[in-house]
Amino acid sequence: MNRNYFLVIVCIALGCLFLIFFSLWREIQTPLTKETAITPPLAPYQSSISGVGIVEASSGNIFINTPLQRNVKKILVKPYEKVKKGDILFYLDDSDLRANLTSQEIAYKEALAKLKSLEALPRSEDLSAAEAALKNSKAELDFSNNQREMVLKLPDPRALSLEERNRRLFNYQQAEAKYQQTEANLNKIKAGAWQPDLEIARLGVMQAKASLSRIDTEIQRTIIKSPINGTVLQVKIHEGEFPSTDTLRTPMMILGNTDEMFLRVSINQLDIPNFNPHAPAIAFRQGDAKIEFPLEFVQVEPFLTSKQNLTNGIIEKVDTRVLQIIYRIKKENHPLFVGQQMDVFIESQPSPRD
Repeated sequence: MNRNYFLVIVCIALGCLFLIFFSLWREIQTPLTKETAITPPLAPYQSSISGVGIVEASSGNIFINTPLQRNVKKILVKPYEKVKKGDILFYLDDSDLRANLTSQEIAYKEALAKLKSLEALPRSEDLSAAEAALKNSKAELDFSNNQREMVLKLPDPRALSLEERNRRLFNYQQAEAKYQQTEANLNKIKAGAWQPDLEIARLGVMQAKASLSRIDTEIQRTIIKSPINGTVLQVKIHEGEFPSTDTLRTPMMILGNTDEMFLRVSINQLDIPNFNPHAPAIAFRQGDAKIEFPLEFVQVEPFLTSKQNLTNGIIEKVDTRVLQIIYRIKKENHPLFVGQQMDVFIESQPSPRD
């Protein structure tokens, strides 16, 4: 009985091995169809420099961030939307600033009213009251003077007591001092506001206005606007969210002018001696050799950077630096997207060793 079980297990194992080898043989014999076959781009020139290009907007990819760490209140745009320079992209929360703005507006109006009240001096009402007070003081002075002169004109000083004579003299002196005081007060009112008081009031108005302008500027900074005419390429923030502190790595938005597309091409530093900016250049979508994209030279960025864009080629060097060249993509009837990677070939003169 045990012998029969062993034979059954062996037969099942041999059957499984047969099915595995048969499936592998069928897979090897099956030819690649046209849909699965991918023809990699080949250099169209006898001698060329190859590089990797990244599609970017003609304006460059503009990272939109915020100068303030505030919650996002409202977003007005979405990806692929066209915007003009000065269009509002999104609002940040400004409720506290608007509350301060109201307080500062009241303070500014108060300082301005104080200055105007000083500049309006003298008031006609104050002049009338001061003139009336001066006339009253003059009458009192004349009356006390008459009382004093009567004492002086007496033939016999003993006709009045010493106390009465002194009282009349003191009344005259008091009336004279009061007259001088009211006269000085009238002159002060006629002179208007004191210049140092006016200057202090003007400085108070300037300070209140500056505070008002500062808060208004802070409010304007919460309104993020587009710096260019372009297209919204990416939105990485939502309403109610707090902006990331690392805005260089994760920008809130990316804008760019996509009316023209540029291609940022990186070539190996070893190929720089063979590079000619006036040489023809052509680009292909990665893995697609069917459509050619002619390139027009724009500029060279004369600063070598570490290699970042890889082609995954077997003989590709990764521990090298690259020169970045900007080309304009001439063909416009085939859609390309910002950030798309392309294979680039630039014609070069054969080196002597070739």
